[in-house]
Amino acid sequence: MKKYLPVVIIVLSLVMVMAPFASSASTVTLPAAPSTLPSITYNYNGTNETITGSDWISFFSSVIDNTHYVKYSFNKSTQYLIVYDLSYTGMNPYGLQFIQALSGIGTPTLKNMTLAFNDTKGETSQVKGYTDIQALNAGAYPGFSFSKPAVKPISKDYLDVGIIVAIIAGMIALYYVFNRKK
Repeated sequence: MKKYLPVVIIVLSLVMVMAPFASSASTVTLPAAPSTLPSITYNYNGTNETITGSDWISFFSSVIDNTHYVKYSFNKSTQYLIVYDLSYTGMNPYGLQFIQALSGIGTPTLKNMTLAFNDTKGETSQVKGYTDIQALNAGAYPGFSFSKPAVKPISKDYLDVGIIVAIIAGMIALYYVFNRKK
């Protein structure tokens, strides 16, 4: 039994290293945007303001698609899910944060929408452990908890190297365990 103890320890160590990184990717299929985006109405100083589909298109092309603001390049057919819900009929939680910020700034001009975007950067997103801007820069939709970052943080890039080193060390240890002379 003592002969197999190092093998059991090595196998358990490898399992423990790999277990937290098992794939938990979502199976939710993101629907493409409709041909026209619905208008969203909000209140600013007692007046109802409306963000039209063309306002959204202008905002997304000038801010979300601009690497000065967002580092990740989203798929054009689903990028409006950054603010809309999956049915494209209402706002997701990030979209509501954005609208709330805009309702304190003014009318839906590109300048005001950019200010509202900047106001929401540091807010907590629905993506666990990320602020809104961190989620966007990582390629996740900040309004959905099922959204997973498409870009790994730098610290996880070294995980693969660590796993390979652990496997090689385990193979070397196993070689010496089974090739010992008595």
